[in-house]
Amino acid sequence: MKFTFKNIILLSFFILSIININCVQNLTKCPLDTLKMSMECEGTEEDTKIKNQAILGIVVLSSSNSLSGKSLEFFNILMSYRTNGSYTLTNGTSRKFLNSSKCSSTIQNPALNRAAQKHTDNMLVLNFFDHTGKDGSTPSTRVKAEGLNVSLVGENIAAGQSTAESVFDAWWNSSGHRSNMENCSYTHVGIGYATNTSSSSNYSDYWTNVFAAIK
Repeated sequence: MKFTFKNIILLSFFILSIININCVQNLTKCPLDTLKMSMECEGTEEDTKIKNQAILGIVVLSSSNSLSGKSLEFFNILMSYRTNGSYTLTNGTSRKFLNSSKCSSTIQNPALNRAAQKHTDNMLVLNFFDHTGKDGSTPSTRVKAEGLNVSLVGENIAAGQSTAESVFDAWWNSSGHRSNMENCSYTHVGIGYATNTSSSSNYSDYWTNVFAAIK
């Protein structure tokens, strides 16, 4: 299926000791600047769980430790934004931290890259868009599955944006996602990106940005 318009669906996920899921749905029905977020946290059915797990066993073979292409482009934008407290888009528009501050450093972590890329690949191949994986995994469990000991985990996901700058700007215009990008308690990040080369998934591009404070 080819899309002739931008599909922007965003969700933010924030975890601090007790897992809270922030489900933001129906975002395409109103422009981002007038967006009214709603909390719609619904339990998902475990239909075809065995089948999905079998597929996931293949999909999660993704093992990227380093970034390249569009995922690297996004990391460079995020690093510049967090380090300088601002980022200027190619159209000249400046995006600044809400409280006019900045973060001391942003470190790319190989394990977080793997967690982000695996979830991104799964969303593309299994045609879903959610922080909860088809195998029941969460941002926290996916990060821990990569062998990390973390005290804080956050995740932004997006679908439909074709460039690193467009997904950065979409997340910047959403308070929950922007909060993750500006939270200096996160010391490490991981990025995942996948593009649709077939008609099996709903969106052309999928993104995952994982944040963590590693112990």
